[in-house]
Amino acid sequence: MKKTFLLLFVWALCVVSAAAQEKPAPRSEFAIELSTSSLEIKTGESRDVTVHLNRSKSYSKSKGVLGLSSGLPEGITVSFEPATDVTTEGIAKIAVAKTAKPGSYMIILNGTLEHKTKGATLTLTVREGEPSTAVSSIH
Repeated sequence: MKKTFLLLFVWALCVVSAAAQEKPAPRSEFAIELSTSSLEIKTGESRDVTVHLNRSKSYSKSKGVLGLSSGLPEGITVSFEPATDVTTEGIAKIAVAKTAKPGSYMIILNGTLEHKTKGATLTLTVREGEPSTAVSSIH
């Protein structure tokens, strides 16, 4: 009897563990998921982050709008492609100017469906880029 109980317990644990690894759509809401939660960019460079709209059936026909819920430090810009009429996902292009200050910043990328906005936090680390090399010629 103990062996049967132990076997059933282990089986149930495996089933629960497998189910917990799946990310089902929210029941009556939507969620914003990013392809990464942290990103490192050198000054003078840019990177892309995928912004995914994980939606329930009640939001399945809505088109979303991507945007920001936080201010940006000087020298950092974020643009979205597409920014409107998003059905499943969009790309956030994060550009860091050569003049941006190195450091860590929290940026909240968001999505809006049917006048409801939700966001996800991205930790951006800005590192010093390669120094520009001036080329001079002597004639």
